[in-house]
Amino acid sequence: MLDCGYRNERAHLVILCCIAADGFRLERVIFPFELLTFLAPPGATVLIYGPTADDPELLEQFDADTLLLGLQASDQHPLLPASMEAMLRDLRQRYACEPSPENRQRLTQLEQSLIHYLPGMA
Repeated sequence: MLDCGYRNERAHLVILCCIAADGFRLERVIFPFELLTFLAPPGATVLIYGPTADDPELLEQFDADTLLLGLQASDQHPLLPASMEAMLRDLRQRYACEPSPENRQRLTQLEQSLIHYLPGMA
């Protein structure tokens, strides 16, 4: 199985369908700016559908092997920094709106864990 990831960069929900010749099928709804990680068999096809008034419209189609997340210790997937930055922004906004000790603790923990991965945080 391939370790894959897809990030919905759109401002609306999309449906990810991953299908393979052996009968494998995965369908997931992905919220705006959400990163979905999933396992897919080699040779699987990924279809991304978006909302329309009638039936979902096919927006994208590609091979699952173009969404590989399998990283070596020294590699960094191009989606990783963007996902980490989005998570950090979300927690900072949440803390600004609700400056509770619980939110501060979450924010501090995330900042400490991301300091090695995001440029400019060190």
